[in-house]
Amino acid sequence: MFRSLHMKLVLIMVLLILSLMTVVGAFLMNSVVRFYLDDFYVQMQDVFGDQVFLDDLQPPTQDELEGSVEPVDMLKQVLNSNMGPLGIDNRTRYYYILDSATGAYLTSSDDADTLREKTPNITHVVNALAQGELTEVGSDSDITASYMDLAVPVRRGDSSYIIYIYDSRQTISELNASLFTIIVEALVFGLIISVLLSFLLAKTMTTPIERLTDGVKRVASGNFSRKIEVGSRDEIGILTTTFNDMASVLHSTLEAVEDERNKLDTLFLHMTDGVVAYDRDGALIHCNPAASELLEPVSYTHLTLPTNSR
Repeated sequence: MFRSLHMKLVLIMVLLILSLMTVVGAFLMNSVVRFYLDDFYVQMQDVFGDQVFLDDLQPPTQDELEGSVEPVDMLKQVLNSNMGPLGIDNRTRYYYILDSATGAYLTSSDDADTLREKTPNITHVVNALAQGELTEVGSDSDITASYMDLAVPVRRGDSSYIIYIYDSRQTISELNASLFTIIVEALVFGLIISVLLSFLLAKTMTTPIERLTDGVKRVASGNFSRKIEVGSRDEIGILTTTFNDMASVLHSTLEAVEDERNKLDTLFLHMTDGVVAYDRDGALIHCNPAASELLEPVSYTHLTLPTNSR
């Protein structure tokens, strides 16, 4: 099936489109994930790098010092007032306030304990606080993970807490799903177009080759009366022109050889001397009329030669 040039060109075009769309699709989807990861950490850096925001998080109020207000409640108020800059939507992104010693859940933006596991960033900050490192931030990102997160230690008065921002990357998943659908649709249309174009290209290439093949067959059968039509000036056109020239030279050469042969036949025919020619095996090749008259009735159709005379 794939011995045909048509099918080979179609297969090459299909494989080209498949490999191209696979590489482009993987690159685009990976770029989308990387973009959202970078955007998330840049946004968090801008917010937690704002000195005004840090000043609101860390110093305890008078009510806290007097014990009438819990520090966790004040931290929650500060975070609630900055949900916009933090991108908290309680759909894909949440904030949590955790215990600094154990990483246990204290409260969150939606007042629901939806934190199911201690992520590596939480564990990293908990271990750092246990060793007295109060400024260590957990911000390791993993492009293959199903979430984005950030763990920041905060000291408010005599107590330490961990502010944990968690993003489920649902937006990225939805965007990648839409992107994948677009890539598949583009791949289908690309394959259809590539198949049609490959058939057109194959027809353009194979038609002069088929004409050239027919011309070769005619020359091989001894028909030199018709030249092959040259339909283009590309490599195939040059090959066709060269073949026509070769066929013309070959025809002239064969005619010259035939003329010489006719001359020799005429010469042998009218010679008065007898001429008999044998091949290496002793078989008769040529015998003129004079030799026939001289040798009759002797059989001369085969001659046995000594071995050393060959």
